[in-house]
Amino acid sequence: MSNLKTPPFTFDIVGSFLRPAYLKEARADFAAGRISREELTATEDKAISELVHKEKEIGLKAVTDGEFRRTMWHLDFLEELRN
Repeated sequence: MSNLKTPPFTFDIVGSFLRPAYLKEARADFAAGRISREELTATEDKAISELVHKEKEIGLKAVTDGEFRRTMWHLDFLEELRN
């Protein structure tokens, strides 16, 4: 077997990453009015920062925010439609 420096395959990340429990809890708290939009955004920022760090740590060349600010892929679009 040869000494490959890279795997003999490629991969792509498609879709959202699983959200950490603390982010799901913050979303529920925001929906219930227990935290502000600013607090939710700060929690999202933290989760995204942690994810990007992990992605870089394992050597991904292209990183993503994991779509952590999205609720559902289609609802974010539909909620912005007017008329």
